[in-house]
Amino acid sequence: MPSSTPPLQSAVARERWRARAQAWLPWVVWAVAVIAEVLTGSDTRLGPVLAAVPPLVAVAHGWRAVLVSGLAATLTQQAFLYVVEAAETGTWTTAMTAMSGVTLASALSAAARVRRERQVQELHDVVGGMQRALLHPLPPELGGYRIAGFYQAAHSDARVGGDFYEALETPYGLRVVLGDVSGKGLPAVDATVTLLGAFREAAYEEADLGRVALVMDRALRRRQRISEDHRFATALIVEAGADGRLRMVNCGHVRPHLVDARGAREVALPTYGLLGLFHLVPKGLPEPVAHTLAPGESLLVVTDGVTEARGERRDFFDLAAFLTGPAPRQSPVALKEALLDALARHTRGHLSDDAAALVLTPGEGGVTRAGGTDAHQEG
Repeated sequence: MPSSTPPLQSAVARERWRARAQAWLPWVVWAVAVIAEVLTGSDTRLGPVLAAVPPLVAVAHGWRAVLVSGLAATLTQQAFLYVVEAAETGTWTTAMTAMSGVTLASALSAAARVRRERQVQELHDVVGGMQRALLHPLPPELGGYRIAGFYQAAHSDARVGGDFYEALETPYGLRVVLGDVSGKGLPAVDATVTLLGAFREAAYEEADLGRVALVMDRALRRRQRISEDHRFATALIVEAGADGRLRMVNCGHVRPHLVDARGAREVALPTYGLLGLFHLVPKGLPEPVAHTLAPGESLLVVTDGVTEARGERRDFFDLAAFLTGPAPRQSPVALKEALLDALARHTRGHLSDDAAALVLTPGEGGVTRAGGTDAHQEG
């Protein structure tokens, strides 16, 4: 998985340019006000514009820089008494008194902003570290299938979401899950821990894929009762067996797509119920839906962080248009990287929600069972 893409690099460059502009803007205002005050003489009074310097400094600097800028603006206004003819001493005294108040308020604001940014960064590091530990990198090939995927965190104040995925080679074939817990932050990560733990256990123990979903639902409901946090989750659970045969259970998740050289189509996969809310569904176990991947066909699964990613015009990312366009389909990695690039271009590197995707393709060497026994081998 590449650490960055060209669209993301350009977004980082834009952020750096914006930060530099914010840092230099107060001093540009200061210089313009001084030059204009000197050149225009007594007809125009632009010195009071300097009162805008401390609040502008507070946007990008700490409280010490704000105090320095306030002192510089105050001394500059005082100098106008001697440089500019016909300066009104009473007016400047009032302006400088106001400047002192503005500077103090700006310094307090800057100190609060820096403190909040530090707390947010610490929380983001903790939560992000937990999530990276949970979402370990997927192997490029497992159980005879080639796998590729990405997880892209949202660019918002430590509001890490609850996207999760896992791929396990079990006695029943390769079992994969991609899901999304409602909400963000530490409670969402805690619910993710619960669901991943339940899936990792049930994937090996339960022959029925519907019961795997049931175990995950019960685990989340127990957490709801204990924590009184009633968040739910969506998930798509896939069992990939020999000859590209798939069995899928959709727990309220975004429908997957089948992708091949000719294009892509959405899988008509009925949804059961949301994890954590199975007790509201008046029917039995979720019924897996079967499908066989044709040669050269891949299964693409995404979270709603992909389909609901917004661009600058607040429009959603059009996954169908991407898949019907010239997207590379020769390998799971190529498709994954193309999707990540397209998503970064659409959002200009600013995701409002976490996004994740998985691509599953039968390997060229056939499909194997856990333990290394060949279940299918192409001749």
